[in-house]
Amino acid sequence: MKRVIIALDFDPSAQKVAEEGYALAKSLKAKVTLVHVKADADYYSSLGQVVVIGFSGHLKGDTPIAPDNIDPDAISQEFLNKAMLHLADKNIEVMVANGSCADSLIDVANQLNAYMIVMGSHSRKWFENTTIGSVTQKVLLGSSIPVFVIPTNNNRID
Repeated sequence: MKRVIIALDFDPSAQKVAEEGYALAKSLKAKVTLVHVKADADYYSSLGQVVVIGFSGHLKGDTPIAPDNIDPDAISQEFLNKAMLHLADKNIEVMVANGSCADSLIDVANQLNAYMIVMGSHSRKWFENTTIGSVTQKVLLGSSIPVFVIPTNNNRID
């Protein structure tokens, strides 16, 4: 059976990426694996209040939490579990990956023999930024399988 990897981060656009990626995977009759590449604790401590796909509030209040008090593995797993619940499909698999974002996504796709990687592009100048050096570009150039990029802004590309 085909497998589609959907890469999610803590950006509010993750909901759009999850929903559109899931719809694409279902149209291909593919299994879905949601993947979040874990960052270091400093990243999570700088996020503030996060509300994405039903995941809310691991960083409560306005006071930043010290990185030593944050468990990136637990936060990442909780985030993916909420995304799975949002998509209402108990057959979705979730995976927290480690390392550089682009390399980790490609590695996971290879390990799982994925058919496609779905990811979002946060840029307002999507094409320009993907040709300059973003994570999206690295995945596009490094992947041996198709990469479906979902523009996550409201600006049109002319």
